Amino acid sequence: MAVPSLSLAQEPIRLEEIIVTATKRATDLQKVPSSITALNQSTLDDLNINNFQDYVKQLPSVSYTQRRPGQANLFMRGISEGGNSNQSLQGPSVAVYLNEQPVTAIGFNLDMHVYDVERIEVLMGPQGTLYGASSQAGNLRIITNQPDTESFDAGFDLSTETISQGGNGYMAEGFVNIPISDRAALRLTAWWDEDGGYIDAVPGSITFPTSGITRTNEGFVEDDFNEANKQGLRAALKVDLTDSWTATASAMFQELESDGVWDHDPVNLDDFEVARFFEDKQTDEWSQFALTLEGDLGFADLTYAGSYLDRDFDTYSDYSHYSIDGAVEPYYTCYVSYFGPCVDPSIQYSNFSELQFQTHELRLASQGERLDWIVGAFFSEQETTFDSQWSVPPINRGAAVLNDLYFQTDQVRNDSEIALFGEINYRLTEDLTATLGYRQFDGETTLDGFVGTVFWPNCCYAFDDNRPPDNVASKAEYDDGILKLNLSYNLNESVMVYGNYAEGYRPGGANRAPGVGDTFDPDYLESYEVGFKSTLMDGRLRLNAAAYLMDWDDIQLGFFNREISLLGLVDNVGTAESKGIEFDTTYLATENLELSLSYAYNQAELTENYFANNTATEPDARSGQDLPFTPDNKFTLSARYSVNMFDMPSTLQLNYAYTDSMWNDLFLSNREQMDGYGLLNATWRFDADNWYFTVFGDNLTNEVAQLFINSADIQRLVTVNRPRTLGVSVGMRFK
Repeated sequence: MAVPSLSLAQEPIRLEEIIVTATKRATDLQKVPSSITALNQSTLDDLNINNFQDYVKQLPSVSYTQRRPGQANLFMRGISEGGNSNQSLQGPSVAVYLNEQPVTAIGFNLDMHVYDVERIEVLMGPQGTLYGASSQAGNLRIITNQPDTESFDAGFDLSTETISQGGNGYMAEGFVNIPISDRAALRLTAWWDEDGGYIDAVPGSITFPTSGITRTNEGFVEDDFNEANKQGLRAALKVDLTDSWTATASAMFQELESDGVWDHDPVNLDDFEVARFFEDKQTDEWSQFALTLEGDLGFADLTYAGSYLDRDFDTYSDYSHYSIDGAVEPYYTCYVSYFGPCVDPSIQYSNFSELQFQTHELRLASQGERLDWIVGAFFSEQETTFDSQWSVPPINRGAAVLNDLYFQTDQVRNDSEIALFGEINYRLTEDLTATLGYRQFDGETTLDGFVGTVFWPNCCYAFDDNRPPDNVASKAEYDDGILKLNLSYNLNESVMVYGNYAEGYRPGGANRAPGVGDTFDPDYLESYEVGFKSTLMDGRLRLNAAAYLMDWDDIQLGFFNREISLLGLVDNVGTAESKGIEFDTTYLATENLELSLSYAYNQAELTENYFANNTATEPDARSGQDLPFTPDNKFTLSARYSVNMFDMPSTLQLNYAYTDSMWNDLFLSNREQMDGYGLLNATWRFDADNWYFTVFGDNLTNEVAQLFINSADIQRLVTVNRPRTLGVSVGMRFK
């Protein structure tokens, strides 16, 4: 499925062909027998897409949670247990790729700035045979523009915007492609993006019931305090080693800094208002180095793709509201006299994470015979170090102890996997093709470190020499194989039908809480899909549709239950079913007018009760209830009209994206329904020679959309979208 751009070059008019590499071969999107959405570069420009939230709302089968930049969980086709932001819990069910390399992260997927990007591909349903772990429900791939040895190319873009009842934003972007010789080229891309805030930190107070102490938030009051700054650089060097061998090396760096929160408190305060009692801030710095080697062996094409990702992710959050409810943990500040006088019972949470992730893939692909095949080997190793600290100002335990430190998690998680995979496509007749895919994998997860509270002896000491010995050492191993079967048939030159069976998996892991179920098992997905793809009316109408049924077994669920553990843990909670339809059409009504509609209907629900505690008489989640973050209906509607104005070509783009209501949690105790919402955006672009000028508006109806309800915390907060935003941009291109 695709949201393509208009091709006006010559008569007869027809929709532009989109080439994708979802099958690890360059293929016309309409000839791939599975459900795929592709947003190409012109579509990204027309829709003013710059970040994660911008493109996800254009993908009807994709839902997400994101409480702040850099903390995204992706879900596809209703396969959602709710996700998590804790690196020690279950992994994601959707894989994220940057070019050839996976960059998937637990609880905080990269929020890469979208600029100088060739296309974004979204593969729905299990993709495990070719893409492996975390491709259980689907795969999202960001494909950047590559160096070109043919010609010089450069450009820059500048924009400014203002947020209704909020701050202002500014952005500068640029790229240059430099042919070094007829065999080498260098491409450089840079960006700087300053997002204005729209949440106000207002005066407030909290009273701690045991001590009766009331604290105000003087010093933490500020308008539009949720600002974010993103800046980065990407460099790629392509060298044609011979006529049949090419090497491409790339490096990418990005730094994201944000202040405040993207939540408001609509129960106690007005919209876009919240009261905070500590500073909230975040830094997210990452770098990726990649090498791709491609060559012709005569009988097959060889590809090596290797990458190394290093990421530092630090957050500071206000946790003061945890102190006012002793039911969560009776030993929180001011509920016992251990700390001595209760002077300032506020709590600040800080988390310092470092991710180091390397991947290597080697594969061979045949060169277009009746029997097409691809075989490969894959290895990945990921180390995540996370140090989480809960600090309470009154605590002072002496020189050997970190002052103010109340509770600490200091652990290292290692995930490694090796896999062999292959896929065979055999053309039984000129129109009938059968596909068989298989992947055999073997993996291991270890979790080592310390977790403790000041109430225990010798804990929460300073780092290095004084830190107590590890009290967590868990290890999980897994090995299995998954299968894919596909049958496609060309009814004629314009219409293809297909049926697909695919399996997906998510690796097992180790729990961090001492004495609690050391490991959890992998969970598995079986998917059945039928669909068709068609290009009609001499290429002016593209119509695609798919229907699917998926069975999800041994679902991994991360949660907190104080009757079981004082830490979050993961359990395998049973089974669920997801079924739905997807529909995508684009119509080139005239040479000037293009219309498109993408729609997804999904029904995903548990198929058995779940009891978190074996002694409970009432289930924590009931059979038949909807899975979280799975809207029944989601669609996007776009119209693109081109006309000459002021002696210049101009393009008016209107886009409306609707998301139905959905639930925020799987557990009944935390479960709330988030309202459905629709967002209307528009751009009007004028082109003249080598420059352009654009006026744009996002969320023109000023909709207040609930993106997340944090009902599991003591303070119920709601993450909301950005209000109406109006802006202009200008850019130039040089060749």
